[in-house]
Amino acid sequence: MNTDTTLLERTKDKRPLLEGLSADARRTSRPSILMCAPEHYDIEYEINPWMHEENPVIPNLAAAQWSDLRGIYMQRLGWDVRLVEPVAGLPDMVFTANGGFVLGDKVMLPHFRHPDRQGETARFEAWYKSAGYREIVMPKYDNEGEGDVLLWNDVLFAGYPWRSDRASHKELAEFFGLRVVSLQLIDARFYHLDTAFTVIDSSTVALYPKAFTEESIAAVRKLVPTVIEATDDDALAYGLNAMSDGGTIVMPSGAAHLAGEYRARGLSVIETSISEYQKAGGGVKCLTLVLHE
Repeated sequence: MNTDTTLLERTKDKRPLLEGLSADARRTSRPSILMCAPEHYDIEYEINPWMHEENPVIPNLAAAQWSDLRGIYMQRLGWDVRLVEPVAGLPDMVFTANGGFVLGDKVMLPHFRHPDRQGETARFEAWYKSAGYREIVMPKYDNEGEGDVLLWNDVLFAGYPWRSDRASHKELAEFFGLRVVSLQLIDARFYHLDTAFTVIDSSTVALYPKAFTEESIAAVRKLVPTVIEATDDDALAYGLNAMSDGGTIVMPSGAAHLAGEYRARGLSVIETSISEYQKAGGGVKCLTLVLHE
């Protein structure tokens, strides 16, 4: 498939891909997700404030933590977990959330800002093709996939500027036929949207206010009925880098305030350790790409 074709040429039918499917049905169904085993995961470069080459990954612990998370998804929740092959020399492929944004049969590939990660794009593209996805495009502007693009009902919340360009948000809107709300991140520690923002269900999100401009927070509050605010401790524990199906939320251990807020609202909460992945600025969500169907 020719990914050089322009977005406008490839997007002949711009009707929302979610038309006819209720928000509650989308958020409570069992997700299909993509993961990548941490066979080659390590800290081989420094491209965010969390990464330090003198603080290497403990391979056995990283493998155990990843396996625990996969087991939660498959055995405890019954989610459909698919795997992309890890590749030597691409240690961050384990963070599949950055491998694009997928909705229906459409895929927008990642356009990585840092050269260290740019080799991942071809590997993810090959997986999408082998999985039968029909419309695959390469954005013109930097866009690091679901790390910076989160689906809430018929809205895409899209983060910038640390890893994705705001100009890429227009590409998202044109290709997927959905409204895009741009959210500006202002703390380099929270360099991707999914490090400071969680979609909980059709009426609820959680966010870390200090990671965003006031205008961005106001834009979220204008649309979302319930906005849960994370504390400093929640955010630094990577508690917002989480996965929710609308009934159960899987999140890193250590974000006590957020976990309590979720339980008080009737959510089931599963906490799991991701300490080896936080060394690279990653967590539960970073390890998980949702294949929105």
